[in-house]
Formats: sequence, C-alpha cells, structure tokens
Amino acid sequence: MRRQTVTLKDVARAANVSPSTASQALSGTGRMTEATRRAVVEAAQKLNYRPNAVAQGLRTGSVRSIGLHHLHAGDRFASDYFREFVTGVLDGTQRADYDLTLLSSNPQVPRNRVPRVDGVIIADPIADDLRARQLLDSGLPVVAGEHPPDGMPDCPVIAADHAGALRQILDRAAAHGVRRPAFVGPDANSGWGVLLRAEFERWCADQGLPGATGESRFGDLSVAEHRRVIGELLAREPATDLLVLSSEPIVQGALTALEAAGRRVGSDVLLACCGDSPTLAMTAPPTTAVDLHPRALGMACAELLIRLVEHDAEPPEAPVLLPAEVRWRASLPGGARVPLG
Repeated sequence: MRRQTVTLKDVARAANVSPSTASQALSGTGRMTEATRRAVVEAAQKLNYRPNAVAQGLRTGSVRSIGLHHLHAGDRFASDYFREFVTGVLDGTQRADYDLTLLSSNPQVPRNRVPRVDGVIIADPIADDLRARQLLDSGLPVVAGEHPPDGMPDCPVIAADHAGALRQILDRAAAHGVRRPAFVGPDANSGWGVLLRAEFERWCADQGLPGATGESRFGDLSVAEHRRVIGELLAREPATDLLVLSSEPIVQGALTALEAAGRRVGSDVLLACCGDSPTLAMTAPPTTAVDLHPRALGMACAELLIRLVEHDAEPPEAPVLLPAEVRWRASLPGGARVPLG
C-alpha cells in the first residue's frame, strides 16, 4: 500500500494556521509569534513532513546546491590534494544541508548555460580556463580556492599562506649555507605559480643571492617532462645547491635528473616542495614539503560561499589566508645546520 504524502496543508491544518504562515514558519521567514512558529515546527515533526525540494526552490530561488569547478576535474582525482580539497568542500556543504555538484570541465569549450546551482567554488583558477571565466561573469556567487592570476574577474579568495611557508623553507636553506637556489613552478597562467615565483625572487634579492628559475605547465603530471626541465636547469646552473619545486610530479622528475647528474639530495643539494603528498614522505631521501591542509581549505571555501549565498556575510576585500605547515624531512632538514658538501 502506497504511503500517503504529508503536504504543507496538512501541517497548516494541524497547527491551526494558514498554509502561507506554515511555509514562512518552516523557512524561518515572516512575522509571527514564537509560539506560532514553534507550533508549526512541532506539527511538521509530528507528521514527519518533508518539504518538496522543487517547490521550495521555486519559492526561494535556491536549489541548495553548490557547484565545484576545476580546470580538469576528472583527472585531478588522481591527486591527493584535490581529493582532500573535495572532501573538505563536502564537509562544509553537508553541515549546511547543501548538495555538491561537480561541474563539467573543458577549458577550451564554453558552457552553453549557467549551471543550476546557488554558487560556485573554483579550485585552482587558471588564466586560460574559459569556463572559469564564464562562471566568474555568470552573476552567481563565486569563491576561489587559491589565487586567480592577474586579468581574471575578481571574486573572494581563500588560499593557503604559501609565501609564509616558502620563506620558512628559504630561511632554513640559508642557515644550511645555500648560495645558489633555484625554483621551478607554474608560469603566469597560474596565480599560485606567480605568487611563489615572486616570493622566491624577492627573497633572493633580499639575501643578495642569484636565483635561477624554471617553468612547468600547471597540472602537468609527466615525470619525464619534469626530468627534462630540471636537467636543463642543472646544465645551465651546475652550482645549484637548493631546488624548490611547486609540486610532487616535479619532485619525481627532479630526483631522476639529480641522480643522472651525480648529485646527492640532502648532501650537496637540498630539495623542498611547495605542496605535500604521502608520496613525498617515501622518496629517497624523504622530501621536505608544505602541508597546505587542503581539506581545511575546501571546507573554508564552502562555508564562505554558503554565507554569501544566504546573505550572511560580506565578501572579504582581501584574500583569506589559512595556515600552511612545513613538514621537515631529510631532503632539507629543519634542525641544526648541516653544511652542504
């Protein structure tokens, strides 16, 4: 026997109010006494009333769903960072009873419609991602998880404190006697890459040290390509005694390039990565890296976006920075100075 659906009219009848008053009481709107609102809520609970999501959305304009966009969302699930970030977003949406919609991604093909969501989180915004630009111009509330590159439409930003963590790494390397540092990371297409490169170059200038740099394509997982980039850098700058690399795939390429060049990581060359992963704790030697706490970042993005959607907050004028923690390992020890050589 099919169970009869409880309607809003049933709740209103049980609470002795009109359907419109019952609707306002359950949505937290309208003007009424607290006793009336409580009577409606208690009647709804007693009848096990569940509001129709479609009808509720038509009344409020909300679908109670948050969209998540990434340049290459499907491929990025191979990344520990992205999986943790998505888990954090889910932590935030579930807490507020919102659904999470993973948006389709194709950086070169425009969307044919605005997604049916209340707002969007853009993870790792990239300059040539056409769909990210569309979403930023869509009129939907948007929060960026990490710094957008210059030239993209403005939106609230939540990011890890990359500059602070990088400074810790560089200062520790200087204490170990480093004189020829080098950095390899994304080009100007990535706001994160621009920030890291600028901080590296600023630190080198402050220390009066020559700093070599190399570029990688954001999201490139090719170890062979990164080995080539690092090999060319070492050939160009053979005295390099510190490599600061933006991501784990570059570290994997660097380790093979350094071995081929006869260099000893943790001895005559130090190595650090700007984003940690479980793999980096198992390299030989283990690689010092920055724990960006992606789950906390994802949750913070979801919480801010939902507050903006529900008009409970003003957009922050400056990026909100979350703590990043350096995990000191043998490739660049965090303890007492160990002379290079």
